[in-house]
Amino acid sequence: MQNIIESYVDAHREEILEQWKTLVNLEGKADELEAMDTVAEHLRRIFTEAGVSCTLHRPNPQAPQVLTGVIGADRPGKPILLGGHYDTVFRKGQFGQAPFRIDEAGKAHGPGCLDMKGGIIIALYTIKALEAAGFRERPIRIVFCGDEEGGKYHFDAAPLIRDAAQGCICALNMETGPINNSVCVGRKGGFIGSFSVTGVSAHSGNNFEAGRNAIVEAAHKMLAINAMTDMETGNHMNVAVVQGGKMWNSVPDHCEVTFSGRFAKNSEITRVLEELDMLMAKTFVEGTTTTYQRPTQVLHVYEQTESNMALWQFCNEVSKANGFGEMSHVFLGGGSDAVQMASAGSPTLCSCGVLGEWNHTDREYAVVDTMFSRTKLWCAVIQKLDEWSF
Repeated sequence: MQNIIESYVDAHREEILEQWKTLVNLEGKADELEAMDTVAEHLRRIFTEAGVSCTLHRPNPQAPQVLTGVIGADRPGKPILLGGHYDTVFRKGQFGQAPFRIDEAGKAHGPGCLDMKGGIIIALYTIKALEAAGFRERPIRIVFCGDEEGGKYHFDAAPLIRDAAQGCICALNMETGPINNSVCVGRKGGFIGSFSVTGVSAHSGNNFEAGRNAIVEAAHKMLAINAMTDMETGNHMNVAVVQGGKMWNSVPDHCEVTFSGRFAKNSEITRVLEELDMLMAKTFVEGTTTTYQRPTQVLHVYEQTESNMALWQFCNEVSKANGFGEMSHVFLGGGSDAVQMASAGSPTLCSCGVLGEWNHTDREYAVVDTMFSRTKLWCAVIQKLDEWSF
């Protein structure tokens, strides 16, 4: 069967590249709802044409749609899930018209070519190649959301991702693949928090002692937040946005701060949130008051579990046996949809998409040949899953 699959992929190389080009050129960021709807409908169409029974969901009236689907729902084996996101960090038109291109070095360029529209096309042709080869062992599910890249409605989409992963033998998140041919076995979780300080304004020359400096109070708290960083534990805190003061000769009476935290263990998220509660209740500059916006939406850690490691080891053996090379593994700091898949109890690998570098920048590129090799690899893995158990 693998020979048939590899022949299919090789025979459809130009078609695969054209599908990739079309998807990258359908640009859009999560908050550009019309653009996101265009991409969602395009994905619904091309996956339906591949034989997938698809449904688009609107988890919130202002949110991008989530595409779910399944092919072979009545097949006997446990399902496998292929998933990810179709939004990018770039706005529509930011790189001009039809920005997708392939250079003379065999690198694809364009917004989201790597992160992660390449991975979506790998998922599409993994399904198409398996179907062409007569694969009938288990259902294949898909789930693609439109607001993973910092979308404020992403927590509304999360239950749909978890539902899609429920009961699966494993999940492959088709995120951007690191250039060294590794896959991700865990990712940090985290949150975004903010607080504001109200002080007392006064003339800094004539009435300095009457003032209560909101920025100084905020500074004490910012330094304390920064001190919660512990890289050995995997915690890092980032004071990111600070706004305060109106003029140089006044004691500032207001300051607003936004910060974030990232963590390698879920237990550390709970501990740091409790520590923040105590910090925000404390006053350093008498006469100031602090209003704390405690994080209500927490992205939990996609933890490096025994099941994830066993799945990586299995996939690595399949990769080597089929001539696709050694696959290393990595634990990454940035979040992804993999946390939702793993939280449903499915062994999960992330970064299963096309390989490349420089996500979220205008230097983003993907290695074209890995579009084909990774498609062949995941077809080989899916065929062999009956030989894997954890």
